[in-house]
Amino acid sequence: MTAQDYPAEAYALDGQLWWTLPFYPGTKRPYGAVNKIAAWLYFNKRVGDRFTIRELREAVGTDNAPNYQEHFNRRLRELRALGWLLPSSQEDAELRTDEYRVGVKGWHPGAGPRPKFSSRISPAVQRTVFDRDGRRCVICGVASGEPYPAAPTEMAAITIGHRIPQKFGGSDDIDNLQVECQRCNEPMREEAGLPVTFDEVYAQIRRLKRAEKETMLRWMRSGRRSRSRLDVLYDQARQLSPNEKRQLTERLELATDQPSLGQES
Repeated sequence: MTAQDYPAEAYALDGQLWWTLPFYPGTKRPYGAVNKIAAWLYFNKRVGDRFTIRELREAVGTDNAPNYQEHFNRRLRELRALGWLLPSSQEDAELRTDEYRVGVKGWHPGAGPRPKFSSRISPAVQRTVFDRDGRRCVICGVASGEPYPAAPTEMAAITIGHRIPQKFGGSDDIDNLQVECQRCNEPMREEAGLPVTFDEVYAQIRRLKRAEKETMLRWMRSGRRSRSRLDVLYDQARQLSPNEKRQLTERLELATDQPSLGQES
C-alpha cells in the first residue's frame, strides 16, 4: 500500500504515519511500540491476513532499522487488552511457529485515546477471593514467594485477576474473580483471553482413566487440588516473620539432627 492509499486517520496531526513516529506529537517522549504495532496492523493487514514478528519489527522500526526492542513480542500481546485477537500457531494449527493471524481488529491511534479498563475491587472482596482460592494461582498453582518450577530464580507474586477479562465484558463480580500470579495475570499471556468452555473441558475429561476421574472428582468436590498437611503447614510457616522463620529452621535442624547450612560438616 502506498502513502496515498492510506486514509486520513492513518496520519498523526503532523502528517506522519502513526507507526513511523519517533515521539508523541509535540513532545520528546518516545512513541511506544504498542501504538505503532496497532496502527501498522490496522492499516496494512486485513482480518485473516498473516504476519510475522520479523515483519513487524521491520515495519515499526526507526531510522531505516528494525525495532530490536527486547520485549517486542510482549508489546504485540498487549494488543489483546485493546480488543485485538491475534492467534499464534498455538491457537491456529495452520500457522507456522513464527506466524500470527489478524482475527479481530481493535483500537488503533487514529481512533482516539487508548481505552482504559478500570477495576475497583474492595479489600474485603480481595481477602474473600484469596481465602477461597487458597492464596495460590488458580492457573499454575504457585503461591506468593515461591519459585516457578521452570524458572527457579523467579519468585512469584499473586494478585486478583478476572476469569473473563474486562475487555470481553467481564465484571468485578466475585464469581468472575480469581487468584493469579503476575505471570499468569499478564495481559500479554498467550491465551486468547476467554476461558475454556464446559464442552472443551469435559471432552478431555471423558478420555481420562477411572482413577484419574476419581482424583478429579475429589478436587472438584473440595474446590481445589488436594494438598498434603505439609503443604498447608509450609504455607503457614512462610507467613512467619524473618526472625520466626529462622527460629523454626533452627528447631527443625535440631529435631532432624541436620547441621545448619552455614555449619561445616
